[in-house]
Amino acid sequence: MKTLLRNKFLAIALPLIAFIGLALSSCTIDENLNNSPNAINEAKVKSVDGLRGLMVGLQVAVADFYSGDRSRINSVIVYQMCSPAGLGRPQPNAWNTIGWNEADNTAINWETDGPTDDNWKIAYRGNKIADDIIKYAPDVDFGSDAIRNSFLGIAKTYKALLLGELAAMYGSIPISITGLEDPSFVDFATAMAKVQTLLSESLTHFAAAGAVKQDLNFGGDGPKWIAAVNSLRARYYLISKDYANALTATNSGMTAGSLNGIYTDNANEWSPWGHWTLSEAGEPLRGEKTFVDLLKAEAGDKRLEEYFIPNDGANYWGFAAHGQKGDSNETKLSSLVSMKKYGAYGDDFPLISANENLLIQAECMARAGNAAGAVTNVNVIRKAAGLANFSGSTPAAIITEVLKQKYLTLFLEGQSFYDARRVGVLPSATSPKRWVYPKSEKNANPNTPADNNSLIQGAL
Repeated sequence: MKTLLRNKFLAIALPLIAFIGLALSSCTIDENLNNSPNAINEAKVKSVDGLRGLMVGLQVAVADFYSGDRSRINSVIVYQMCSPAGLGRPQPNAWNTIGWNEADNTAINWETDGPTDDNWKIAYRGNKIADDIIKYAPDVDFGSDAIRNSFLGIAKTYKALLLGELAAMYGSIPISITGLEDPSFVDFATAMAKVQTLLSESLTHFAAAGAVKQDLNFGGDGPKWIAAVNSLRARYYLISKDYANALTATNSGMTAGSLNGIYTDNANEWSPWGHWTLSEAGEPLRGEKTFVDLLKAEAGDKRLEEYFIPNDGANYWGFAAHGQKGDSNETKLSSLVSMKKYGAYGDDFPLISANENLLIQAECMARAGNAAGAVTNVNVIRKAAGLANFSGSTPAAIITEVLKQKYLTLFLEGQSFYDARRVGVLPSATSPKRWVYPKSEKNANPNTPADNNSLIQGAL
């Protein structure tokens, strides 16, 4: 299935380019040239082959969005990763101190024409591909309504994921775009309501789904998608602090495996983290002391060896990027751990998983008074990590343990930023509570709101 990735998408698009090239080589001008030079002819897209190509392209866009700049910067904000001075480019080093000054409502060290800009563009590129599938699939003859349902369900699920993450990151976002009109921004609650509507519609589609080869994860398997959709519903209810609905959704969520962003070792199919680890000069991101120390705090935690490669002396040292006191090795580049998990070009990256569902369920159980159920869930995670059972019994202690295990288990997945913000335990007084809007959107769209933490009311 992996061979269907970007090269498969190009295999759909390149014949369209060749078609125009043939027209240019003849004596007449093809009518297709009257179309926008930035858009593939609509009739070509509105076909089975066109939608198959869009389906693969959508999965590529969502994977690169979720595991790219969003993953890296969210991990830096919560001190999972950092960039020691002198490694690679100076830009990642500045991420160690990105933040927000509440006193004068200004951003600290955010580069609005760098990762923030790229992150926004990739997300809305994926959103446009999803919209095209949703628009054209009802009128395309797939030979089976079941296959059509799979295409619509997958497109709506990925669109919901993109909008859900954007709302969690920025607060107020556009949820619909019409032609070349400047899109309007809706508030956080409205955006999350749209996410839940899309996911609810997806469940209906997947109840009557059929096999789809271009689905790189589940091949159009309806029950597997239904479980993934319910886990996503739980995630976005949790971010919105709707714990009752989050708990209900987890009961029908994933019990094994994950929905992944798919990557390979082939050129142009590399993962963002693999690229950063293996291709960037000096491997500019390393484990931060806070995170590495937490993995070392309980003897036998297998995740330490799973996530990081020790230094030449077989020691695991995280970089003291935020002035922490400790061993002198924690400020020496030669002594630091380096990336192992997600550090290869072909490492797939989880978009939602059974582990996340289990931990969301544990937190919501604790909040609902089911201490025993919550402890049982968290001990599944602890046992898999090689740790002894947790025996706390108070809701506060259980929730603290759940969030710690979530922070450690969902390494680099970005959800711990939203958790820390939601429960008020961000690492410092100046830690950002949201991403700032990119320069490209500010310059092009007069509807872009001024950056302010009030935009994520409902997630704080």
